[in-house]
Amino acid sequence: MLDAKTATPLYVQLIEILERQIAFGELEAGERLPSESELAKQFGVSIITVRNAVGELCKRGLLERKQGKGTFVRKVKYMRDSRTLSSFTESCRDQGMIPGGRTLEKSTVVLNPKIARRLEQAPGSQGIYMSRLRFADREPVIIERNYFPMKYAFLMEQEFDNNSLFEFLKETYQVTVTRSDKEIEMCRATNTEAELLKVPVNAPLILVKSTAYVQTGEPIYVGTQVMNGERFTLQITQGIVL
Repeated sequence: MLDAKTATPLYVQLIEILERQIAFGELEAGERLPSESELAKQFGVSIITVRNAVGELCKRGLLERKQGKGTFVRKVKYMRDSRTLSSFTESCRDQGMIPGGRTLEKSTVVLNPKIARRLEQAPGSQGIYMSRLRFADREPVIIERNYFPMKYAFLMEQEFDNNSLFEFLKETYQVTVTRSDKEIEMCRATNTEAELLKVPVNAPLILVKSTAYVQTGEPIYVGTQVMNGERFTLQITQGIVL
């Protein structure tokens, strides 16, 4: 309960309480807040105090008002900086988000000719296929589908649900991903993608096609990332070449 006897204004105390509730998941992303009158009654303050607190949290990007619908906990977007090459886990942590994942499939497959060529493998070669669903603050944001040469068959025995593939390779095998070539385009959510990312079927998604290389210059994987555009921001910095 709020304390009117302290030097801290009531609306600031209310801000701190709501921030904690959002941080610890008591108020989840996308959840509708009680009305101003309900919050005022709950915390024993005036509607003006509630309005000031909610307004400040909207400015900070934690809440958002939707006309005719109410005030909701804002879904924080996962951001990738095109200038840096970092793992999903590292990027989430840098943004103060909780990374997570779920392995959807791991299997040995025959690489199709195009993927084999990009991985610098002979036609008809076998490879490792791995797909994962990635979470940021418990919200699904990315479906990863990657193909690796058979020299990385040891990945089949590892658990990557909540662990970084980049960190595992670097710490265990001294393999560092140093470069990634990407192509970015739009696509539409299939039934499976819609179910996994919690979006409507045919919703617009961001498709990133990648080929990643290690410090020796050899390709380590070829794959795609399908991203929910409402939960993802790509930051691009451009300059003039003189």
